[in-house]
Amino acid sequence: MSTSFPHDYFIKLQQYLLWQTNKIKKLEQQLTLLEKELKEIKQRPQTTIERIEYKFDQLKVETLEGTLNIGLTPNGTGAIEDFAVSPEKMIVPQPEPILFRNIQTKVNNYLTNECQKTLEQLEEKYAYQLDETYRQFILQDISRQVDERIRFYLQQKMNNGYIPEANSSEAVEKEIFEKVREDIEQSLESFIKHLPKQGGEK
Repeated sequence: MSTSFPHDYFIKLQQYLLWQTNKIKKLEQQLTLLEKELKEIKQRPQTTIERIEYKFDQLKVETLEGTLNIGLTPNGTGAIEDFAVSPEKMIVPQPEPILFRNIQTKVNNYLTNECQKTLEQLEEKYAYQLDETYRQFILQDISRQVDERIRFYLQQKMNNGYIPEANSSEAVEKEIFEKVREDIEQSLESFIKHLPKQGGEK
């Protein structure tokens, strides 16, 4: 009877135990590393917006909720009341939905891709640095007013005799987009210009 079996068995057992020991060591090292990373993450300072206050004479914005009501004004007007239109006059005939959506897409692309750069340029022009949270809040407030502005200009065109079926809509899309873009930029400039100076400057 061969006596090599116990010897081979113990060699393989020893090899397995060695492999298992190395595996446990690696797992322990990984666990130690993960615990260290978790500890570092917990120790990092976290940004918590508890209260932000901006004063505009008698107006206070205490929290970043709701709407700023910056007020997009069409070219040539000074206040939101100047272009107030009663709901019954804002009915735009067909095929307004297609024309409206095309203009809306153009404006939304502008807000997503270019408007933030415009806002940053205005911040530099008026030496007023906004934080990213407030900057996004302003852009969101502007975007909520876009649809009303597009409908205003569409109705204006149709009141002046524009008939979608008989006229090219591409030129009208471009014209209204440019008007809305100008409204946005003028409103942003007016808003930044009238913010109180940082650091108590007057």
